[in-house]
Amino acid sequence: MATGSLIPPEKSSGVLEPKPILGYLAMMGTTMLIPIMGVAIKFLTQYGFTTIQMLAWRSWLVLLVLLPFLVFQKYRNELAAADIKAHLIHGVLSVTSMSCFYYALRSLPIVTVTSINFITPTIAMGLASLIFRERISLSGWLALILGFAGAITVLKPDIEGISLDMGVVLVGSFLAACTNLTIRRMPARSSNFAVIFYLTLIGLIIFSVPGVAAFRLPTEAQWSWILALAITALGVHSLLILAYRLASSMLIGALDYLRIVWALGFGYFIFNETLDFSEMLGIALICISGFLSLKTSIKKKR
Repeated sequence: MATGSLIPPEKSSGVLEPKPILGYLAMMGTTMLIPIMGVAIKFLTQYGFTTIQMLAWRSWLVLLVLLPFLVFQKYRNELAAADIKAHLIHGVLSVTSMSCFYYALRSLPIVTVTSINFITPTIAMGLASLIFRERISLSGWLALILGFAGAITVLKPDIEGISLDMGVVLVGSFLAACTNLTIRRMPARSSNFAVIFYLTLIGLIIFSVPGVAAFRLPTEAQWSWILALAITALGVHSLLILAYRLASSMLIGALDYLRIVWALGFGYFIFNETLDFSEMLGIALICISGFLSLKTSIKKKR
């Protein structure tokens, strides 16, 4: 990024010109980074860090990486030209969604949180229908039904309902779908640097006060996981923005399912996390639902 924004703003206020290959590569990068971030969260939880403490440290460290870019006039101009209202909406949704997943990963297996998060494309399709009046096809309705059935199978609610952590993941998935829609509608004059900077700034504003109140200086051993969390978080947000702003179709969502491979591997080999039959069945239903959602979206764009 030393030579400028990864995506130059267009003269118009519309979305950016599609560059599918770069978008697909960016999404593939996130499939590994997100599970690595989950590993860091779990280790920090074992060290006694709260969700607020992790998010506060993450926000401060990412901001420290971004601040030196403001020495250059180009980046200051990009911040000044950005659509502040769009960034505020995107930032609040993204930070809240992020908080849900950080919180849930304290106690739930990485693969469980990942699989439930895969209902995000299906939720996004439903939201697009409600907000943008897009018609849902037969395959779209099938995706909604399978996604719901898969989520219920993974969540395994009893007579008392579902656990708090499971419910938080569902809320996070809903907010993630809203976040993805805001990214795709982000005006082109808002550069990638502006999107990441304002997202980090909003996170810092939200978490700094409670973070300072519960301030905790990491030990030498804990610093490695704090840094890993900040670095992967910055990488994930950067690549997701690239993917959703550059890809011309929802095919990038299909690549996101590679995450389940990394989540299974990290969970099993690092934390000895395993799945029972109902969880595997639920994950399969959610994945099928996601692919149907993507297929429906692709057809609409043709």
